[in-house]
Amino acid sequence: MKTVKLPERCNYIETYLTLRCPLECSYCINNQSGKAARERAELPVQQWVDGLNRIDFGNVPLTFGGGEPTFNRDFYTLMDRLRPDIHIDLLTNLQFDVDKFISKLSPERFNNCKLPAYKSIRVSYHAETMDSSALIKKVLKLQDKDFNVGIFGLNHPLNIQQNMEMADMACKNRIFFFIKDFLGEYNDKMFGFYNYPDALDGIPKKATCRTRELLIGPEGNIYRCHRDLYLLDVDSAVANISDPDLKIEYIFRPCKNYGNCNPCDVKIKTNRFLQMGHCSVEIIEQDNVNK
Repeated sequence: MKTVKLPERCNYIETYLTLRCPLECSYCINNQSGKAARERAELPVQQWVDGLNRIDFGNVPLTFGGGEPTFNRDFYTLMDRLRPDIHIDLLTNLQFDVDKFISKLSPERFNNCKLPAYKSIRVSYHAETMDSSALIKKVLKLQDKDFNVGIFGLNHPLNIQQNMEMADMACKNRIFFFIKDFLGEYNDKMFGFYNYPDALDGIPKKATCRTRELLIGPEGNIYRCHRDLYLLDVDSAVANISDPDLKIEYIFRPCKNYGNCNPCDVKIKTNRFLQMGHCSVEIIEQDNVNK
């Protein structure tokens, strides 16, 4: 298959090998625009290998997220067969055998970004479903083997005390800890900072949008946004990485679901250089298209 170039403005690439997860957090971001379709077809490993290895990622890391990406039965096989020049990031809840992970992978397999606050293995801490002491022990094992790892807590209203305790534990163990914004609604209040607040008002509207992110679902589909990905809106998939003539385009596409967006897409955040003020998407409401 031919080499596939990324658009120059592509800022982020995330591959969801699976949406299965061992945790059942009440505030899961996967479910913020509707109940996520977790049990779904997952691409065979060789199709992942062929599809991802032909993409010219440039200096953009390939991030594996989910769900829990290590729950894909071929995770280690895929990691072994990916081109060695591809920079890997991992979003994980660390609910797996860390000793096996260390025996199968080396720190050099992951992104070697030199920014001090950039961690190639980003561990999500979910206070309502995780044991903080056990998590610290797992992170220390990885850190002691020179993996670039950090813990990221979620600033949910119910997690404040636990996050403070985790921050203290991390500091004592010289582990990087960072608080991320909780995105979504809790007790009739919307949390997070958004570039397009109307995207979350629950009122469907027509719009056109384009994204600086490449989002690849478990079945290999490339989706316009996190909403379409999580809800398995296959009619909105723009391509599949197995397509022989795959072309990745940075273009505006029509959408009928503006108003029911996932917070991930419209939040104000940092880009991959950790510069604040970034938003993944550009949206033009239909009424404003010709203005």
